[in-house]
Amino acid sequence: MNYLLVVQVFVRIPGAILDGVAMATQGKDGAVSSLRGVSERFGILLKEHDLSAPAAAEALSDLGFSLADFASHEALLLKLTSPTIRDVAARFHISYDWLAGKTDEVFRSEPGTWYKAMTEAANQLVSAKQSSMRTELSICIPENADLSVTDDNQAEDKLPYFIPVLIRTQQLPGQEVLETYEVWEEGRWSYSRCREHIKLVIYFAQRLGTYVAGRTLTQNEYSLLSRGQVLPATILRRNSRVTWHPDDYVTPNSPVSKEVGEWSDITSNENYKAAFSHFNQLLTQGAST
Repeated sequence: MNYLLVVQVFVRIPGAILDGVAMATQGKDGAVSSLRGVSERFGILLKEHDLSAPAAAEALSDLGFSLADFASHEALLLKLTSPTIRDVAARFHISYDWLAGKTDEVFRSEPGTWYKAMTEAANQLVSAKQSSMRTELSICIPENADLSVTDDNQAEDKLPYFIPVLIRTQQLPGQEVLETYEVWEEGRWSYSRCREHIKLVIYFAQRLGTYVAGRTLTQNEYSLLSRGQVLPATILRRNSRVTWHPDDYVTPNSPVSKEVGEWSDITSNENYKAAFSHFNQLLTQGAST
């Protein structure tokens, strides 16, 4: 089965990609089915990132892939060793276990990406900007989220949740691009500490020159993303339209500024003095363009 055929199998199965489910089943030959599942999930991964076989070979050439590896199912299976699967999973910020066919959880957001870790987030943003043609910090919210709710003592269905996603875009030699999506841990806008920490990260991203955008997802899309049950590319490539502007919350002198008083409190808060100092050090070192 070649690369295109692998992709076509999944195009014909509505919901298979969105649900993060591979088509492999354990029948009489469980080992063969498992191997087929790995290559098919690999095919899903490339399709959802809109990569042709030549572009995939270019994007993964440093991991040992060549165009010949996509010529047949057998050649691809020989290439997809455990270390290679781990490297590919890291490149696309997804779970090794999902790509290896061991679980249906596509990714798991680790703690410490931005909440109580603003300087670590800043370091990650700098690294992404230095290694990418374009970077974006996208703040995703469900369609029913009300960011005016700043009281965390509300019913669960009233609390406005959000998910930051770091998007890296790299130009490939054949003029296609590789766009990857790193999903950070979920937060609650209604919780003051969460809100302050993400505002600090948004502020740094803006000063760094990283594009900051707000995206609104359907409740189902947001739920799948928050549970790690879908490839982020599946959701975010189909929701590229900016629906709100997170930077409005950290730009006090703009006519459209929001929550100006809170941003003023953040900038004068001694607890955030070290974070601002770290931000300034990174920018002084020439991290911005």
